[in-house]
Amino acid sequence: MESYTFLSQASLAATMMAATACTYVACTPPHPNSGKPTQTNDFISTLNLTQKHNIKILLAPLCILALHSSILALFYPHIPPGILGYGAENGPNTDLLTWSAATTIPLALILLAGVPLRLISYSSLGKNFTFALTKPDRLTTTGIHRYLQHPSYTGVVILIVCNIALFARADGVASCWFPQEWVRFCQAVRPTSIILGLSMLAFAVWRRVQEEEDMLRSEFGAEWEKWHARTARFIPWVI
Repeated sequence: MESYTFLSQASLAATMMAATACTYVACTPPHPNSGKPTQTNDFISTLNLTQKHNIKILLAPLCILALHSSILALFYPHIPPGILGYGAENGPNTDLLTWSAATTIPLALILLAGVPLRLISYSSLGKNFTFALTKPDRLTTTGIHRYLQHPSYTGVVILIVCNIALFARADGVASCWFPQEWVRFCQAVRPTSIILGLSMLAFAVWRRVQEEEDMLRSEFGAEWEKWHARTARFIPWVI
């Protein structure tokens, strides 16, 4: 029984680290910007998210939380006090440290949807995939772009939401980092934080999409209009 438990926990820890590594790759620019940005003040550039090193800094907290979560999962249920930290008094949610719906669903979405959508977009667009808003040398309407106009944004939303659900919950690894009063406060404001966070994410994606579509419409005209009319933006046959 103990051997089975160890293998189960080890597989969860390994899957967590694999999902984090894949997220890192899928959120890192595949190559330097191929040309001069069309707009130096586009929304993503304004947030300073077009440079590879800045993205590494942004992803660093995720990597730290994921590593700690993986270690907790590996040692569960016999977690050393030095690793557990404030978790000894807070009591982290064990659903986030074992194979459960709370871990299986986000991990599956990351590895089977979010990451593939990003990497397929990298491959399909080639050098035209840039984080800074840059005019492409062609309009790509084949492959995954036959069904979706912005598959990479669908992928990045999945990655952001699922990684937060796995590693940024107050009753998860964060409960090992902060005293009980802070954890209780975070849990109390959780509904508001979720609504605010999702609203900000939706605004950021929509703003970027509008800037990109305005550029493509200006560059490719009727060709883009026809493709835009027959394909979905984010989810095939839905939206």
